[in-house]
Amino acid sequence: MTSDEDRPYHGPPKPDGGLLHAAADQLHEMFGVHRQLDRVLYESAQRVGGIEFETIFNPIPRAAIAATPRKDAINHDQAFLRSTPMSAAETEGSLALLEILHGEFAAANVRAFMEFTEREKFFERLVGGQSFIFVGSHLEFQDVGFNLGYLTRAAQRHGYDRIDTRTTLMIGRLLGYLEVMGLNVIDDVLRKAANVLKTFPVSGGEAVNEGDITDEDLNRRVKNFRRRQNARTRSEFMNLMTSDHGHIVIEAGSGSRDAKDAHGFVVMEPFASGTREDLYEAVRAGASIYPVFGDYGDRDEPSIVEFGPEIRQLRSPQDAHGIGEIIAGMGNRARGAASERYPDVRRFKIPIRYGNYED
Repeated sequence: MTSDEDRPYHGPPKPDGGLLHAAADQLHEMFGVHRQLDRVLYESAQRVGGIEFETIFNPIPRAAIAATPRKDAINHDQAFLRSTPMSAAETEGSLALLEILHGEFAAANVRAFMEFTEREKFFERLVGGQSFIFVGSHLEFQDVGFNLGYLTRAAQRHGYDRIDTRTTLMIGRLLGYLEVMGLNVIDDVLRKAANVLKTFPVSGGEAVNEGDITDEDLNRRVKNFRRRQNARTRSEFMNLMTSDHGHIVIEAGSGSRDAKDAHGFVVMEPFASGTREDLYEAVRAGASIYPVFGDYGDRDEPSIVEFGPEIRQLRSPQDAHGIGEIIAGMGNRARGAASERYPDVRRFKIPIRYGNYED
C-alpha cells in the first residue's frame, strides 16, 4: 500500500473526474492548505514578535503574504532554499547584525569560533570532503542564526571569502513570517550566509497547532502536507550528508526555543524522533556532530560559546538524546564559571536541563 510520503506532493490520488475536476481539486488542496498555514504561522509570528523579541523581530507586513510571486521564505511548496548572496556587500550587511546586536562582545564570540575551527582543523576537513552537523542550544529564538553568523566570520578570518554554498541552516518555517530591521529573516538575512532547509517543527512555539484548524478535512490535508514536506526535508538533509563534497548543517535539535519550568529553569525540549533518526543516519554516512552551547547576550551582557566533543558514532537513534544532555551539561558548567566573573548577570545563575524522555 502506498504511504502518504510516497505519493506526489500535491496530495493523495483522487477519483477520476476529468481534467477540470482534477484541476479544481488541486487548487482547493493547495490554496486551502497554504492559506491555513499562512494564518496559523502568521498568528504565531505575532505572538513571538510581541512577547520577548519585539526589539529584534517583527511580523512581516500582511501584504507580503498576498504578493505575487510569493516570497521563497513563505512558499510552502519549497523546502530547500539556495543561498542568495548577490554581492559581498550584501552578505556583509547581514553579518553586520552581529556587531549591531552584540556590540563590543561580538569580537569575543568570533574568537570562540576561530579557536574551535583552528583546534579541530575544521575548514581544512570541510574542504577535504568531511561533513558536519552543529547541534545547538536554543535559549533564545535567534541563537542558531548567531551560530551561523559567527561561523561565517571565523571562515572569513581564515581566508575563506564565502562558505554559504557549503552551509545549510535547518530552521522552522515560522521564521519566514518575521523580519529584522525591515529585512525578512530567511530571504534577506539567513540566505545571505547559507542555504536554508525549512521544517515544520513538531513541538514548541514554532509548531503548527492543529487545534487551530477546525475543518476536519482541511486538518487531514494539512497533516498530510506537513508530513510530505518534512519527508522532503529529511531527503535533502541526507543528500547533503552523503555528498562527496563537505557540507555543514546548523540546527537546534530541540526545535523551538527552549522552555522554562515553574521555577524559571531552562528545559530543553527532548529531540524528536525524526531529529534523532536524522542524526543517527548522518553519522552512519560519515558525518561528524559537534554539540554547541551558545548563550548569547546583547550589547550590555556578554555571551557564552562552548563546543562539545566531536561525535562520530551513535549506537541507535535513541543515543542522540545524549547530545542534548551534553549541551545541557556544558551550559551549566559554562554558566557557573561565567557567574563568578559576571555576578550581576542574572541569566548565568539559571540552571539548564534536558527534558524528560523514556529510555
